[in-house]
Amino acid sequence: MKKILTLVCVSFFTFYGLKAQNTDVKVLSEKELQEIKAQQMPAEAEAAYNEGVSSFMEKDYQQAISKFSAAIGIYADFPQAYLNRGMSYAALKDREKAFKDFSMVVEMDSTNSQAYFEKAIIYFNEAEYQNAIDVLGKAIEVNDTEIKYYYQRALANFLLENYKEAIVDLDRIIKIDPDFAYAYNDKGSAYKELNELDKAVESYKLAISKDKKFRMAYNNLGTTYRNQKKYTLAIDAFTNAIAIDNDFYIGYNNRGYAKLENGDFEGAIADFDKVIKLKPDYAYAFNNKASAYIKMEKWEEAVKQCDFAIKLNPDYGYAFYNRGIAKEMLHQEEKACEDWLRAVELGVETASSYYANSECNNF
Repeated sequence: MKKILTLVCVSFFTFYGLKAQNTDVKVLSEKELQEIKAQQMPAEAEAAYNEGVSSFMEKDYQQAISKFSAAIGIYADFPQAYLNRGMSYAALKDREKAFKDFSMVVEMDSTNSQAYFEKAIIYFNEAEYQNAIDVLGKAIEVNDTEIKYYYQRALANFLLENYKEAIVDLDRIIKIDPDFAYAYNDKGSAYKELNELDKAVESYKLAISKDKKFRMAYNNLGTTYRNQKKYTLAIDAFTNAIAIDNDFYIGYNNRGYAKLENGDFEGAIADFDKVIKLKPDYAYAFNNKASAYIKMEKWEEAVKQCDFAIKLNPDYGYAFYNRGIAKEMLHQEEKACEDWLRAVELGVETASSYYANSECNNF
């Protein structure tokens, strides 16, 4: 039976930090302050509000809630205080109270799109992606020029595997800001998931043209070229990523992967060794190094590398799978079968065919 080595290549979908709860509180502008003062807001409410902002910035969310509540108690018609109190509740994972405050904001000020966004972030963080998409739609209805609303919706659609919908929102971002490199990069990742690799390459190149230091775009371009079996171009792209950040261990890992598939086994091992030097606990590099040794028919070295990978991650099924291949070639059939069985238990489907089509059932 032909042995299929298991390598690990890592790519990225680079949404830029909108996964976490938003951490910006509403600080009143001078114009907003004057408008509120014109409505005869008591100075005590303004002071309490400002103290709440300071507490939020210091991550003292309970104190922030207390101060925002005090501001609301003094001056009830204060949507900014409700918004920030809702964000404080969200930081404490109190969804019900956060939603209640965000609803009050919208009730008091129908033009406040931020309240919808903060509600969407809560849904997103709880993996309720469709709910997040629905609420982001409301935010966009109120404000259709805010990039982060489209960006967050694109991410939610991507995670739901709605790649075409994600691309639509990323295109809207590009229309608003043609120089926004992340949008091009993430379009490339969506196209890659759709297996439209030429379009992915084009998008990653556009991302790089907007930001020459965008290492992730170079990395993603490299993984796409590798998927197209254009190994020389892939290696060049990974080399560019590494040139931007000489400690970019993912870039070394992926370049090693491309070198291995291109038949440069020694070069691949050198890159995997660089990964191990930079990140000694990176089990994938040990497994990939084992794959190179298997290609070179250095079975004992392959077993040793798999041992390292398994020690770092006892549930690393592909390391058991590769170790089984090496052990079989060392005529350790029973031990090979044990490894393949463990790999199957850990979800490596390919190992099941080796186990079924060998002498394993005789042990």
